[in-house]
Amino acid sequence: MSFSDETQRDVRRRAHGVCECTRDACPHFGRCRSAGAEFHHKKSVEAGGTDEPSNAQFMCKSCHQRVHGNNSAVGRL
Repeated sequence: MSFSDETQRDVRRRAHGVCECTRDACPHFGRCRSAGAEFHHKKSVEAGGTDEPSNAQFMCKSCHQRVHGNNSAVGRL
């Protein structure tokens, strides 16, 4: 499933338009701060996650790819 337009708008506003990633596996220290571009389910729908804003993260493309284990096309930030 994907997030509704309303949820995307709310999450983008909450994030102030920047990536919300704080993962240690990414090359940034603390919050990423790159421009956000994609929405991510913190807990997948398959694992029982919802499409609510509380389960959404606004992420830059690089961090989103890292979350899903696709580092092949991602350079260091």
